[in-house]
Amino acid sequence: MIRDQQRMLGLMKELLGDSYLHLEVVGYDLHEDFGRGETQIACKITDTSKDEVAMIEGRGVGVIDAFFHGLLQRLSADYPSLETISLDKFVVNARINRKTRGSHTDAEAEVIIGMRNSYGNHFEFSHVSRSVSRSAIEATLEAAEYFVNAERAFVESYKALKSGRDEGRHDLEKRYTALMAELVRNTSYSKVIEQIREEMSRP
Repeated sequence: MIRDQQRMLGLMKELLGDSYLHLEVVGYDLHEDFGRGETQIACKITDTSKDEVAMIEGRGVGVIDAFFHGLLQRLSADYPSLETISLDKFVVNARINRKTRGSHTDAEAEVIIGMRNSYGNHFEFSHVSRSVSRSAIEATLEAAEYFVNAERAFVESYKALKSGRDEGRHDLEKRYTALMAELVRNTSYSKVIEQIREEMSRP
């Protein structure tokens, strides 16, 4: 993850506290039909903040496409900004230890995916495991988690800004205005976010 993302991730976690959404992959079933060029995935994920388990099911032309479509079906109703991000980088690196003997077929696989939001900003997410499919799924989930929390943090910042304004706390109003200016670059377009931006621009 690039440096600015790490800093923003820290701000999101600080702002959202216990409500920060953290998702983990429990396991998945993957089926690929080479003749039809179709991939089906059923992935079990857990929300660690609520200790809840959900099943993500999707179809696509590959593991990332199938899993991402499944995430959209599950999350985009609550977090519409996910519908406006797009993949713009996909890299697989094999971490082979040349000093050891053997076939090296058990080498670790690092998957890096790049996402671009509606404002044209680029973000990278990665995961390392001994399974290319798992690393691809984990990196994709990390991306979705990042944008979901960015959207939620933007909304929470606006609530804090309004509260500070109502209380005459100009220090809080200034703080959250600056924070929102940063967060919006880490989100993507949604009607909720654009509505808030329009409200803030009114005199």
